[in-house]
Amino acid sequence: MSRRARERAALLRFAATAATRDLRGAARAVTRARAAGWPRGAVEEVALMLILHAGFPAALEAMNVLQSEWPGRARATAPRSPAAWRARGARVCARVYGRSFPKLVANVRALHPDLAGLMVEIGYGRVLSRPRLDGRSRELVAVAVLASFGWERQLVSHLLGARRFGATAGEARRAARIGARAGGDAVRAACEGALAAAFGRSQRSG
Repeated sequence: MSRRARERAALLRFAATAATRDLRGAARAVTRARAAGWPRGAVEEVALMLILHAGFPAALEAMNVLQSEWPGRARATAPRSPAAWRARGARVCARVYGRSFPKLVANVRALHPDLAGLMVEIGYGRVLSRPRLDGRSRELVAVAVLASFGWERQLVSHLLGARRFGATAGEARRAARIGARAGGDAVRAACEGALAAAFGRSQRSG
């Protein structure tokens, strides 16, 4: 594992342990992320991302751990219009899903007419297109958290999304397995199924 991969692993462990309520593990991950040279703002962004994949309680607890282990004052982002958030969100979501983006939006809209708008404006616009954490790291964080819960279908999408943001297959696999370790035996089969669907069963972890 490269030095950069080890550094990123601290962020992924923070995300996965906070999502699965292992707050001691999350505290250790904050310490490692700080030692690895990540700015505090990047760790804040990981905590905020938990809103999407683990819910507000996980995000609040993660922020609490961060404040305890690494005291500091977070900065608010500049306000934008809903239209601007939708435009930014559509760009990020289209990059994650590639040519499947129009089909994704249509399928989600069919589930509920408001759900696609919330996904694009709130999820991808207001959260995932924020500054202070690069898209590659964000997709790997999403992979780790989704793996920790065993959300196989969404995990496949974000494994592929991580690749579209420049992550190697090995990096995406390691992120998934960090999440699976946090989730335990109950999620392991779903994680391996998603990896096989995304990359094929014969591909090595690399």
